Amino acid sequence: MSHQTDQSPSTAGTDPSRVQQVLGAMGETLEDGEVPIEILNNEDVYQEELKRIFGQVWVYIGHESEVPEPGDYRQRTIGEDPFIFVHGEDGDHYVLFNSCRHRGANVCRAEKGNTTHFRCPYHGWTYDNTGELTGVPQKAAGFDHLEADEYGLHEVPRVEAYNGLVFASMNADAPPLEEYLGGATWFLDMYFNLIDMEVIGDPHRWEVENDWKTPTENFSGDNYHIPMGHKSAIDAGVGSDTATGEKESELYGIADCDGHSFSFYQIESDEPTYWGHPPEVVEEFNHNDVTDNQHEVARKSGVTLGNIFPNLSFIFLGGRDDPEKESVGTFLLRKWEPRGPGKMEVVNWVLAPKDASKEYKERVYEVGMANFSPSGNFEVDDVGIWYGIDDAAGSVFAQKQNVRTLFTMGRGENPDATVAQDWVGPGTAYRNGGMTDENQLDFYRKWYKTMANEEVN
Repeated sequence: MSHQTDQSPSTAGTDPSRVQQVLGAMGETLEDGEVPIEILNNEDVYQEELKRIFGQVWVYIGHESEVPEPGDYRQRTIGEDPFIFVHGEDGDHYVLFNSCRHRGANVCRAEKGNTTHFRCPYHGWTYDNTGELTGVPQKAAGFDHLEADEYGLHEVPRVEAYNGLVFASMNADAPPLEEYLGGATWFLDMYFNLIDMEVIGDPHRWEVENDWKTPTENFSGDNYHIPMGHKSAIDAGVGSDTATGEKESELYGIADCDGHSFSFYQIESDEPTYWGHPPEVVEEFNHNDVTDNQHEVARKSGVTLGNIFPNLSFIFLGGRDDPEKESVGTFLLRKWEPRGPGKMEVVNWVLAPKDASKEYKERVYEVGMANFSPSGNFEVDDVGIWYGIDDAAGSVFAQKQNVRTLFTMGRGENPDATVAQDWVGPGTAYRNGGMTDENQLDFYRKWYKTMANEEVN
């Protein structure tokens, strides 16, 4: 599935002189493991991010299971721009700019639904669900000169899917999605080829006073914060067996994976783990649809975290919301939507095996919401800590003193985190991966190169 037009995003914008100063300073210290905190709350940096990152790279839109039938649609954003993610009557998926070609009003006002057409509430111009203009009131009287096939809704220039995950890019010259994902495809294949998953319910959304890069960096591999940041939840016996210490695991941090990062808690046991899924669910997995190496990693996996650049994160864990109940395999996709300097909107999807029972899916959803929702056991820990970072980042002091954040963990003479030479997947794997910052630093390397236009994404 692929669409391409000759449209390309505008490169016009505000004077980027301050951005260039910040990027220049970042380039000087990045490989020393230091990142200017100012990039987390700076209006000029933010405006350039919208163009240089969200206007150029592949950005996650949604999962195909959210729009299973022709006519199904969801409202989505790329950066702050409004789009309609729709399953067209022709069977293809489209990402349409939610703006009438006549005067620019939104043609779609509902968050989700099923329709054959979108009608503008302003003057009644009507478009089918592939974006074609099909109706103009009083066309013969006022618009007899109009060629309807030239005035359909604008489409994002590139739309492609990988394993049910639909991405879009405003950059008509972006590389193919699979090429952009690079080594990340190995991990996505392991999840989605092994397990046929679907989205359960609607995504939860909430706004947070934090820059989108803070959680993205965190999900790239900040396992260092867990004993401190999530101590209360762990003490209560919720979350994963690895977090509570009930099952011993070895943590691998995966860096150098084409700008994307991962971490795996691997449990050595005669009993397979498969992220906490019970045997009756595991029996339905597509065990022959992954490689032997992928299968071995999957069967030992207790918790997996990761990030697809720029702002799609995920966590897959055997989790529970009650210490008296059995854990279930819970997969969550998370998108950190930019909503201004130092501000973001969190969009959180829960996925479960498509062939599992209704009761099991409901249990997966309960655990996902209990731990990773606006009031989730783990969510409130993170957000409560992150609050205030944006205040420091946007301060006069941070700008005048060039305050930097530090990513040098694991660079001493005798680091606990060591390169795992026997790692079977792509990227560089660090054994005892909670003691290295390389995953997170990789995110900022990708961010820096993209912002500095050093690579075409």
